[in-house]
Amino acid sequence: MKRAKRKFRRKISQFKKLKIGTRAVNLAMFIIGWVIVIALAWLYVVGFRTETIISDNAMSPTYEEEAVIRINRVIYKFSSPRRFDTVALQIGETSSNVYYVRRIVGLPGETVRIENGTIYIDDVELDYPYNEETIENAGAANRDILLDDNEYFVLCDNYNVRMDDSRSANIGVISSSQIIGRVN
Repeated sequence: MKRAKRKFRRKISQFKKLKIGTRAVNLAMFIIGWVIVIALAWLYVVGFRTETIISDNAMSPTYEEEAVIRINRVIYKFSSPRRFDTVALQIGETSSNVYYVRRIVGLPGETVRIENGTIYIDDVELDYPYNEETIENAGAANRDILLDDNEYFVLCDNYNVRMDDSRSANIGVISSSQIIGRVN
């Protein structure tokens, strides 16, 4: 009988230890879960998003000069840019933290032309809701521009004041590798 009691007590103490161990494991898993959530949130904010300041009036009135913008650097790893997305671009030999902010107008495989102040995509007039004015200078887009598989045609929203976009021979069409991310 004493032996059975000792055995029973041993089982009870093992069970109690197991319960204490389970609570400790649950608490540890809870803490580890929160640490992972906080680390992922920090990585998203610091690593995948970039803040920068608009240094010109090229995107006025959408983004005024000296406005702080956020660039989502991850979005285009999972999806392709769409028409009218505002994107941050790296053009030419600029330093790594200098970006151009422009709006995507033409998509890969399309033909873009600006004629009589109007944008045409595949010979269809484009309704450009970000600037009601007609385009005064078509630049290189005064003739058909056929975009390759990874090329985009971008414009400034303030296109009659600035022309450092795809109409310019110095900039031209933009390859997908030049797109840093989408401006939010």
